[in-house]
Amino acid sequence: MRKRTLGPLLVLVLLVPTVSASGQTLSPTPGPVITARAAEQADERHPADRRKVILDADMGELNDDAVTMFMLAKHPSVDLLGVTVVSGNTWVEEGTADALRQLELIGRRDVPVVAGAGEPLMPGRKVRLAAENALYGKAPWAGAFDSPRPPAYDRLPRPPYGGYPSTHPSTSAAADFIVNQVKRYPRQVTFLEVGPATNLALAVRTHPEIVPLVKEVIYMGGAFDKPGNITPAAEFNWWFDPESARIALRTPFPKQTIVPDDVCVKVRYTKAQYDAITAGAPTPVKTMFKDLQGPMFAADPRRSTFLWDALTAAVFLDPQVVKTSQSRYVDVDASFGPDYGRALGYGLDEFSAPANPVGTQRATLILDLDMRRFWDLYIGLLRRP
Repeated sequence: MRKRTLGPLLVLVLLVPTVSASGQTLSPTPGPVITARAAEQADERHPADRRKVILDADMGELNDDAVTMFMLAKHPSVDLLGVTVVSGNTWVEEGTADALRQLELIGRRDVPVVAGAGEPLMPGRKVRLAAENALYGKAPWAGAFDSPRPPAYDRLPRPPYGGYPSTHPSTSAAADFIVNQVKRYPRQVTFLEVGPATNLALAVRTHPEIVPLVKEVIYMGGAFDKPGNITPAAEFNWWFDPESARIALRTPFPKQTIVPDDVCVKVRYTKAQYDAITAGAPTPVKTMFKDLQGPMFAADPRRSTFLWDALTAAVFLDPQVVKTSQSRYVDVDASFGPDYGRALGYGLDEFSAPANPVGTQRATLILDLDMRRFWDLYIGLLRRP
């Protein structure tokens, strides 16, 4: 590679508008001092020939979000611009600690971790949950709502796997990070939305100008032609914050793809896949799998689970893994009641524009995968050193 020689060093002081976590636009304040060399180093970290992606996740300890992060971080053609964290499976403080520590363990301290929304968009969501459970039956899994919110990412009820991270989260808010990256790489950034869509909703509501600049949004969310996995109506991600899911899906992004629970329940992870991943020379990921999953499979070798979010990574990394898909106009029921968080899909045969329900956008639903191709990708990436 040829080295570029630099002329006189330029120093730029940028005045940029600041947006608070609540979405309020503040007066311009001095931005960071950027030298020409610093800009060049940033470009070197994000080469143009690699696919750029932001992962927005309700991160946990070797949960489906973490495995999705590992798949993206280990793929040679992917430029993981950052991991933005949202409350969902865990509180944002717990997810931030888990994301930082797990990236440290796999040697990817270069990937920024950015804390985002700690609560759903609609105030009082947790408070209303008691009434919801009384009226419609208790949710079998309420994620973060099942425990008190920690005060900080380094003050949790218990440390993350491997101890507290030595690296720190970005000082910016997740919505601001999303906006800045999309503007820096217009029409190049794919956004993997594998948690509640609160960060994405805040980003597009405060900066609608980024919408045509996003390359694609890929969601894990919704249950369209089957019952939900949290209520009879709703899948977890869209149930946790239905208002944000509705905002995101109704935003006219150039392309939206949805990996719903309909296809997720067709992919079961068993001891056979665990054994394939952990075989051979040890790596940090293999050690994590052995420590955290090994005892469970030892106790019950017939145990199996779903992979949910990891399917979004596969669809992004290898579109040929998709076997069956369908286009629909999509929406989310955000009216409080038994259908709160229900995914709605309108077929093109009856509801093609302009007959689609007002405000709905067209999206591609992934309904079936090439299983052999998927497992080759999944196991292959997680076995990489």
